[in-house]
Amino acid sequence: MSRYDRVQRISKDNVFRIGTADLPEFKENNSDILLIAVDGDRCDLISQEYYGTTEFWWFIASINNLNANNIEAGTQLRVPVSTELAKLK
Repeated sequence: MSRYDRVQRISKDNVFRIGTADLPEFKENNSDILLIAVDGDRCDLISQEYYGTTEFWWFIASINNLNANNIEAGTQLRVPVSTELAKLK
């Protein structure tokens, strides 16, 4: 199964594109893990470390308002302890 199978396809004026996900808003929680990124940190690697899978890289990126998988060293990150809220609309 492709990662794009569940993504909306949009057609306008004979131009086809893949729609973006509507990401939910996430509120800070006292149980969140706070990290300071070091050189080489990426959302997929952090997802693997804390959730056991790279699947939730987008969750970490979204919560921290990141627009790339790579994270600049020194960036403060918030990682929720649970992926319960990691649901795309």
